[in-house]
Amino acid sequence: MLKALVYLIAAGVAYYLVFTHARELLSIMSSKTIKAPLVSMSIVVVVAYLYGTAVAKLIKHTLEDKLSSQNLREE
Repeated sequence: MLKALVYLIAAGVAYYLVFTHARELLSIMSSKTIKAPLVSMSIVVVVAYLYGTAVAKLIKHTLEDKLSSQNLREE
């Protein structure tokens, strides 16, 4: 559960950095160099990984708790 929280915080920090540096990112995105797709895809991949890992760990933790409680009821 703690790892999920760490990943959620990291995703939040990444979103915060993107939105606080929007002007700089916009100037890079509007340029016609190779930097524009590299930066945009890097941001998407990193944030998707962080958020996806957090959700996966949260779901895994929840399912493990339900499975252990189900096993206790069966015994």
